Amino acid sequence: MKKIQLSIFFVAMYFASLAQFDSAKYVLGGESSYYLNNNTNSQEYTDKSSSSFFHISPSVARPIKSNGLIGVQLGFGAGSSKNESDNFESKGTNQNYSLGVFYQRFYTITNKVYFNWKAGAQVGVNKSVSEYSVGESFESRTTEHTTSYDLLVTPGVSWKVMNRLLLNGSIGGASFDFIDSSSGGTTSFSIFFNRPQFGFSFLLN
Repeated sequence: MKKIQLSIFFVAMYFASLAQFDSAKYVLGGESSYYLNNNTNSQEYTDKSSSSFFHISPSVARPIKSNGLIGVQLGFGAGSSKNESDNFESKGTNQNYSLGVFYQRFYTITNKVYFNWKAGAQVGVNKSVSEYSVGESFESRTTEHTTSYDLLVTPGVSWKVMNRLLLNGSIGGASFDFIDSSSGGTTSFSIFFNRPQFGFSFLLN
């Protein structure tokens, strides 16, 4: 009898934890990531190199059943890079604006901790500026505008810290990208583990 009662209890807890979105009409969210890298003697002709990138993406979603979300997401990113040696210096900056749609699904690990995966598609507008100089005799500057089309899948973990607030985190994922520029189009597929993201989901009635 006790085993049956315990089984009923755990099954009830499982389905109760799955129903985190049952009472919500919308879910406001946001994610941010930051990347910083510094190297010394990283390449044959480079003594010092550094790069940084910051990205933020607010979103609004509608619950699908009790454990899924479908929504739209905006994005803004900015980055910079620099390479130095005794003979030359190069540096660059880039900005990105994007709009996309996504589907996110949650699976219970414990009562308040969930595994989730997020699949999305987005289009982005990018601007990059590159500068190159050799001593004091030669210097060039180029500006390029590109359009990117991306498909992304990102696994992560969520923690329900309050009744209507979840904290989300991920460290990697996979992406397929097509970049259209004045010099032509290029495609790429990548699996990455060096882009930690942190965010939140706030449930609205």
